[in-house]
Amino acid sequence: MLSFIHTADVHLDAPLQALSDVYELRQDDFRRTMRQIRDLVVDRQVDFWLVAGDLLEYHGGRRSTALFLRDLFASVAPVPVCIAPGNHDPWRADSFYQSLSWPGNVYWFTPEWGAFEFPEKSCVVYGWGFPEPHFYESPLNTFPGKLDGYRHHLMVLHAHVLHGAGEEHHPYAPVSVQEMADTGMDYIALGHIHKPMQFSHPVKRQPFAAYPGTPEAITVKEEGDRCVLYGELDHSGKLLLQSIPVAQRRVSKREITLDGAETMEQLVERLQCELANEPVENLVYVTLTGERAAHFTPAIPVLQQRFRHFFLIQFRDQTWPDVDEEKLISEGGVLGRWLAKLAEAEAQAVGEEERQIVRMARREALARIGGNTG
Repeated sequence: MLSFIHTADVHLDAPLQALSDVYELRQDDFRRTMRQIRDLVVDRQVDFWLVAGDLLEYHGGRRSTALFLRDLFASVAPVPVCIAPGNHDPWRADSFYQSLSWPGNVYWFTPEWGAFEFPEKSCVVYGWGFPEPHFYESPLNTFPGKLDGYRHHLMVLHAHVLHGAGEEHHPYAPVSVQEMADTGMDYIALGHIHKPMQFSHPVKRQPFAAYPGTPEAITVKEEGDRCVLYGELDHSGKLLLQSIPVAQRRVSKREITLDGAETMEQLVERLQCELANEPVENLVYVTLTGERAAHFTPAIPVLQQRFRHFFLIQFRDQTWPDVDEEKLISEGGVLGRWLAKLAEAEAQAVGEEERQIVRMARREALARIGGNTG
């Protein structure tokens, strides 16, 4: 049996402008997560640690962070750490990947396809690294093929898998599932997409490539458990993949309705009830929604202060005032005609997405009208 830990997209030293107040604390979280992954490598006695790019941020990455990684990787020796640089940490002459001296158990993949042979494990690990931040061709176009005489074949690759499901990331180094299958790999450790995702072999019908997702949340979109992948390959090539949570903090997005709150005291009391079971170490993003009294507007700075016991909490006001729409429309004034137009647009909307856009416009209109009538 062959085993590995697969991680990607750590983005150490990424700017994280939205978290400026707790930036250094979050960077410490990222380092603690890396130490936790290291502990998994040691405790599970895996054969390989596979790192599929965007490990250390190229722009703004600190030497002290690179030295932290150097020492961390040395602590798992002799376990090989196989790293394929991504679009955020390309293989460039002025990068820490080339300017520092790294331990002998760290294997770097460059823009020239590499193949590291481990005869004692009957395994070859192949990989390719980004030459620069923007690369728009499939690196598999130049893959020279796998070596003969080995039982297991692994690949480490930072790339965008074109699978037709829609993706917000840039399609740098685009590859297809069929291209990956044609390489003959037992497993391809992918990086670039922050959402966990697995791909089945078109013939064998079992997972053979995967994104682990970010091990620590970088944006508000990265909710829930953040994981690394533990993999086992048996002698027949059958693959077992297990997601292991490693994040120090979770992103928690909450939508809380005001239910007609008319004072800050009523609102704070409602929020205290709603957030009573929310772990204070989480990154909490609260959207205030629903109807409120027209004379009352939530004071976001007050809420930030009252709930400062959370490691990070941010409030967004998406409420609307309790305006009598029917009365305004019947009166026929400018505000009434505005609401009537929006009601007509919602009735004529094609599809749910278009209706949602009209409803957002209606909420904005009500918020402005409430400021004029409250």
